[in-house]
Amino acid sequence: MKHKKRIRILVLAAAGLLLAAGLTLGVLAYNGLLGAYHPLQTPKDGQVRVACVGDSVTYGFGIPDRSKKGYPAALQALLGDGYCVNNYGYSGRTLCLLGDRPYRVEKLCTESREFLPDIVVLMLGANDSKPYNWNATVGGEQVYPAQFESDLRDLIALYRDLPSSPRVFVMGPLPAYADKSGKVRYDIQPDVIQDEVRPLVLRVAREMGVGVIDPYPAFEGKPDLFSDGLHPTAEGAALLARTVYDAILG
Repeated sequence: MKHKKRIRILVLAAAGLLLAAGLTLGVLAYNGLLGAYHPLQTPKDGQVRVACVGDSVTYGFGIPDRSKKGYPAALQALLGDGYCVNNYGYSGRTLCLLGDRPYRVEKLCTESREFLPDIVVLMLGANDSKPYNWNATVGGEQVYPAQFESDLRDLIALYRDLPSSPRVFVMGPLPAYADKSGKVRYDIQPDVIQDEVRPLVLRVAREMGVGVIDPYPAFEGKPDLFSDGLHPTAEGAALLARTVYDAILG
């Protein structure tokens, strides 16, 4: 009897651990924090391939039905069946290789290039504004902004020079707001985004002759378009998709 009871306890404990692991993985995947799980479309013959590259804003963090209402999905609906739009957003990722979680080293970045897109929409930089990233120093000198610019140029070239010769659009970051508690979440620095990251991103894009998309003005002074001050609601994602759509069709 004791042996059976012990087995029953072990079975229940194992089931509990499996359930907890499943729930944890589910939460990570839902929030775009698990690159290993990232459903992608297979393009059909003749479709124009669009790769949406970015962080949690691209992924659709905070949108309950992001696979239908995130900005890449909304862009797919606007563009129609002649296009295949894939979401390569990965939450928490930085553009700069000095950042705490650089996008460029992730498998998802490789997959976005292997997709051989005809159009690339690149939106990174908000997570770079975090103080432990942007304010990083070497020998007492701030080195991050210069490295950010260098890595941005390299990343643009990495996509621009693909065998598919895609049109590359670089999209500036969105404004950042405080949440309902009055705090800006995830260590994001709104002033750094506005005064340093955004101008740098837009300048580099113009200098390199790629497409420039600046959604900042459309979202400025509209915190209601964000679920937590940082991530667009479904309505905000629809506005972002319309902005990208207008840029693609020119």
